[in-house]
Amino acid sequence: MILIFLIIVGFLLVTFTFTFLLFCWPILFGIYLAIKTDKQGYRLELKPKDAQKLHKIIDQVAKKTGLKRPHKIILSEKSDIAVTGLFRKDLIIGLGALRLLDEKDITAIIVHEYGHFARKDTVLGYFVYRIQRFIELQREINKQNIRIGISIIFYLPTYLVFLLLSRYYALITLWYDRRIEYRADRFAADLVGEQEFANALVKYCIISNIFENVVPQHILHYLNEKKQVINIYKYMKQFYDNKNIEKSYDQVLTAKSSWWTTHPSISERLEILNIKKVKFDIDTELPEIFNEQEKYEKEASNLLTMKMAYLVQFMKAHVHES
Repeated sequence: MILIFLIIVGFLLVTFTFTFLLFCWPILFGIYLAIKTDKQGYRLELKPKDAQKLHKIIDQVAKKTGLKRPHKIILSEKSDIAVTGLFRKDLIIGLGALRLLDEKDITAIIVHEYGHFARKDTVLGYFVYRIQRFIELQREINKQNIRIGISIIFYLPTYLVFLLLSRYYALITLWYDRRIEYRADRFAADLVGEQEFANALVKYCIISNIFENVVPQHILHYLNEKKQVINIYKYMKQFYDNKNIEKSYDQVLTAKSSWWTTHPSISERLEILNIKKVKFDIDTELPEIFNEQEKYEKEASNLLTMKMAYLVQFMKAHVHES
């Protein structure tokens, strides 16, 4: 009996240890990353004196929603507009979207982000995001190492472990992530109108889709020619033509969410809002939304170029070593 008891206890300990190592330790590491200050990216804080028009829009949204202003307005080099923060809430504004969204569009998108503030989604979401980010980063690093032929015997098992983890955490956060998006959509639709919010949402997604797909290609192209685009955001204006907009529109509206995507698709979000059609106009001649916008765009463009140049050098170095 004692032997059987010891075997059972041993089996349970081994099972618990294996489960913890495989699934639970990223949670602890994610909590560590959530507490640690994230300094990656451009992340410039926009004071009221730096962005009077943008801060005015945010003041109007705060008044309309009855919620406090964000602790900080952070400028990002990407195209995302999002909220984050564990105790103090920050609003992130992506430079990639600002040249093409008018005040009405920005207001609608920011109201959606305030919907996350209203239900305190950033608290749990802060930890979930850090965990997922850590797992995806490790998976991508191992995947790249396999692609360039570095010790496949070592990196393949590690890649498979992080692939399993990414699928596992996608499944356990699936319901929560989708629910908070639907909830924030409803919050925005109730305040600015269903059709107005839907128009702004699709327009923003099209702009972001074109920006994220086109920018890396062109930065890389000019790097290969030993050149650099001084202001990638201004340079991008030429790519928001009817052909690219229609192509991006089809991609955005036909994309479907899967078991492994945490956010619902745009078509699913429109369906929940009972929106059948959207109407928008992408104007590339909008006025600047904050002071010295072009100066910040040049700084962020330089950062994007340096990131791409570092990635290229990293890949070349490892290919040479292999």
